[in-house]
Amino acid sequence: MARKDDPRITDLARYRRAREQARRQPPPKPTPPQAAGSQSFLGGRRNAGLILAIVVLVLLALYVGPMLF
Repeated sequence: MARKDDPRITDLARYRRAREQARRQPPPKPTPPQAAGSQSFLGGRRNAGLILAIVVLVLLALYVGPMLF
């Protein structure tokens, strides 16, 4: 016979109680949308400025490089 604390055995009454408690809880409140001016121009990425600077330098090198040689 299996022991009561064996996790492989399903306790239907405990499952039903947990399901009822979850049903009684109010749904989570949605987060309010952020104002248009509160977001950064480059978004929320931490390294976005560095990546943009590297892209600008590469494009500048591709444009000016052939003029020098």
